[in-house]
Amino acid sequence: MADQLCDRCGEYLPEGSARHTVHIQIVADFDSIVYSENNTFSPEEETPESLYASVEELGDDVFQEVAFILCENCKRKFLQDPFNRGTGFFRISKNINYLFH
Repeated sequence: MADQLCDRCGEYLPEGSARHTVHIQIVADFDSIVYSENNTFSPEEETPESLYASVEELGDDVFQEVAFILCENCKRKFLQDPFNRGTGFFRISKNINYLFH
């Protein structure tokens, strides 16, 4: 693997050094209910397809995927507080199956 920089702090990571990849997928959790702008449900008037002009426009609203390279120190900090809320250790669920339908 070639030399890289930590995406969080910019530390130089020479080839062969410890580095960690954080891979994030953001997936829309669509529950089959569509709300209009005034926040009322009207299934006969609106469908998910009618909210977007094209599939291309829908793209980033449904799925995004990013990856970051972190040094050892930034990996530790990320695991302690991934959303930078200052709340201490982040509790990782042992069973994440409920997240994916």
